[in-house]
Amino acid sequence: MPLMRNQTMSLLTHPLTRLTLSAVLLSGCSSSLPERPSEGRHIEPPAATVANNDIPEVVRPRPALASPVAQPAPELFTVIVQDTPVRELMFRISRDIGINIDIHPQVTGNVSINAVDQTLTQIIDRINRQVSFRWRMDADNTLVIEPDTPFLRTYRIDYVNVTREANTGLSVATSLVQVGGAGGGAAGGSNNSTASINQSSSNDFWGTLEANIRSLLDGTTPAGNNQPAPAEPGQPAGTQANTPNMQTSVTVNPESGLVSVYASARQHEDIAAFIDLVRNRSLTQVLIEATVVEVTLNDDNQSGVDWTVISRDGGQLDFVQSVTGINLNTPPAALLTIDRSSGPDAIAATIRMLSTFGESRVLSSPKIMALNNQAAMLRVVDNRVYFTIEVEPGTPATTVSPATPAVYTSTVNTVPVGFVMSVTPQIGENDQVTLNVRPTISRIVRFVSDPNPALAQAGVTNFVPEIQIREIESILKVYSGQIAVLGGLMQDSLESTTAGLPVASRLPLLRNLFSYRQDQGRKTELIVFIRPVVVRQPSLDGDLENYQEYLPENGLEISDFFSNLPVPSSARRR
Repeated sequence: MPLMRNQTMSLLTHPLTRLTLSAVLLSGCSSSLPERPSEGRHIEPPAATVANNDIPEVVRPRPALASPVAQPAPELFTVIVQDTPVRELMFRISRDIGINIDIHPQVTGNVSINAVDQTLTQIIDRINRQVSFRWRMDADNTLVIEPDTPFLRTYRIDYVNVTREANTGLSVATSLVQVGGAGGGAAGGSNNSTASINQSSSNDFWGTLEANIRSLLDGTTPAGNNQPAPAEPGQPAGTQANTPNMQTSVTVNPESGLVSVYASARQHEDIAAFIDLVRNRSLTQVLIEATVVEVTLNDDNQSGVDWTVISRDGGQLDFVQSVTGINLNTPPAALLTIDRSSGPDAIAATIRMLSTFGESRVLSSPKIMALNNQAAMLRVVDNRVYFTIEVEPGTPATTVSPATPAVYTSTVNTVPVGFVMSVTPQIGENDQVTLNVRPTISRIVRFVSDPNPALAQAGVTNFVPEIQIREIESILKVYSGQIAVLGGLMQDSLESTTAGLPVASRLPLLRNLFSYRQDQGRKTELIVFIRPVVVRQPSLDGDLENYQEYLPENGLEISDFFSNLPVPSSARRR
């Protein structure tokens, strides 16, 4: 089938633009100031004002712009063939178009195509989908067609060379033992209850990337699909007609952030698309803002914070709590969220509203920036030190050996007291963020004495801290900019105040007569606000521009500081 060339005519009409020149003459109007009466102190009368009668220059016409040059329309062709050898088809196309062509002997196969009114590039690309080859147009107007043999291409991926392992656990165990029985017999029973959550995450970016690229190469042929190209007559079915058996390889260098792949052009297209997706998703960050508030409830709100009151008084705040829907296959988001329209100041506004239920106190307000699917941890704690003592009793003197003293061995132990938060974000579609969050708050309640009999026998008192821990471990899903509210952690405490006469209040028998003790109950509720924000451009000119106002003088001093630093020559060339 000969190649049909489509000639398209295009009529371009250029309207005549007429320029009308008008000269505007401006004439000044003479005006004279009123004469002042002479006071005898003037030597000469004031000079008369000269009227400005200068005529402005004639406005000259601007040079006419050249008419736009019409771009030639791309030449369109029509090719209709069926089961035609690719070498014969490409020779016909080059002969009809009038270009030179070089075809490698290994480029073979048959083509069936129906291309109507398409450019030469579109036609060659469609042929290339059926018979794999590489083509280019040289400077001397020669079309060069070569077999799609593997070649080396290096991809750059800017990612840190680390392998991370994160393991967390949360367990609660109770044991109730009952001793005694009826009729004087011995009977016993126990009630044990244990609940635990253990999770682990592994992040080996470079190892996973190498395995994925190898899987892509193993699952595709050099032609770029899972099925081999049609075989020519006389060849066994299911074999690649135009490409011999070719080996591919992958070389990963995490230290320099380079991945070298030896594959065909069609395979390189799939690998480049995959690497672009991995780079865009793995390098996206999430700014996580958390605020931990402790509310001391007043007498009228001992049942806790009523969020419906805050929603009613909040104005722009819209509190929505997701519950189980009709479709049970979709898990609910068991949390309270503040609508994204509230803006970044919604946490501060909500904390002020919490004063309606009692005295509110901010325990911590951290901010964490984490990459997608990367665990981050924040610790603001005091490592309190306590000691554990082991006593090896001494031996008395005997007729054959002298007495040996007791040996005391103390071991230093530390316990963190403060705020710890670990979080792992995952960015989904439409900036929906899934958070695995675990905030933990610990404090020392009191010190208790170690009841070791050996310590009591030796007259040693060792105090061990009693730690109170309040923590939440949950997986929740919110949109970027929304605020998740985790609350309901209630705590009852009793505060005792004792006052009395200095001496009489310490006497054993008269202590209650000359002293006063007041016990006051206190109920608090712990509330955690979490706000994730997806950050794709982590700079003051990008998604972090709202934080520029917190810099000194809008960052002028910082800019001056960095401007005085020496700049490397390589950076200046950029």
